[in-house]
Amino acid sequence: MTGPQHPQRIGWIDTGRGLAILLVALYHSVNWLGSAGFDLGYWREVNEALSSLRMPLFFALAGIFAPKWLAAPWTALWNSKLRLYVWVFLVWEVIGSLVFLVGTGMQGQGFGVRQSLLALLVSPVAPRFELWFIWALTLFFVVAKVTRAAPAAWQLLAAGLLSFVALSGWATANVGWTGSVRYYFFFLAGIYLRPVILRLGTVAVPLAAGIVVAWAGFSVGVALLDLRAVPGVYFANCLLGVAAGIGLSRALTGIGRLAMLGRTTLPIYLAHTPIIILLSFVLSAPLVNPAVATVAVAVPPALAAVAVALALALHRATAQTPLRHLYQPPAGVLTVGRPATDASGTLRSGPDLV
Repeated sequence: MTGPQHPQRIGWIDTGRGLAILLVALYHSVNWLGSAGFDLGYWREVNEALSSLRMPLFFALAGIFAPKWLAAPWTALWNSKLRLYVWVFLVWEVIGSLVFLVGTGMQGQGFGVRQSLLALLVSPVAPRFELWFIWALTLFFVVAKVTRAAPAAWQLLAAGLLSFVALSGWATANVGWTGSVRYYFFFLAGIYLRPVILRLGTVAVPLAAGIVVAWAGFSVGVALLDLRAVPGVYFANCLLGVAAGIGLSRALTGIGRLAMLGRTTLPIYLAHTPIIILLSFVLSAPLVNPAVATVAVAVPPALAAVAVALALALHRATAQTPLRHLYQPPAGVLTVGRPATDASGTLRSGPDLV
């Protein structure tokens, strides 16, 4: 049996994924540089405003290509999609746990080896680090496939109500659990509101620009007036953020490098945070810190760009070595039944995260 075939790529979607992955890298750069003690000016506030675009857009774009997988047999979905997610999650949880010890040491919290080992052991049900996104995607595909016979309107309503509550300040004890409740609606929207989202990608440039301006103004107002915890306000902010993200993606479609990043999101997503932690640790060293502190406000985007470049370089350097299994499972490992293949007869396991 052959697996789902690749659809024709839509330029602004690749650009949107590239934009989203850069914003994720910027978010982690700001967080870890702040943890290293650098004064970053208003970067935290900028990150806070961008949050209404960053993850909602990423999950909505993931949902756009999900229908073909939901229609595939369970074995095809597992062998061609979920198997990859499970493998890289487990591998990079180990890597992330080791590097995180450096991060906690940098924060002056001690290295906490025992606590880190315990957290690693329970990570399949309580994910950590940026890997919660991959954990959530795995869960989303399973839930969406199990419930695909249910009316789409009822699914969207239920997920929307949960997102409404979770984005109004409700949180669980784990980032993955909270993120799943917050963003499942946007994944479902990508599936069941796909025609609407694709139509948004074709609106006139002035209208797209107006949506971006409206989102930016709304986001600033939410931040200045501290309205994020007001029920429904941040949910509306995120809906507008998806529309704005689509508008920005269209405007930036001509930037080929951004689209390339959107086609290679997996290696970037997996490696960028460990790289950021290690580079932040180096920048916080006594011999380096004073020089960096004088230009700290300019460092976050530079660090994000370097981390993305190094993540891609690591992926290229390991592609023909046994270390390629940092990004894909060995043949036959975790495979169920007969592996699903694409048109070329090879297992679908590429660099696209979504």
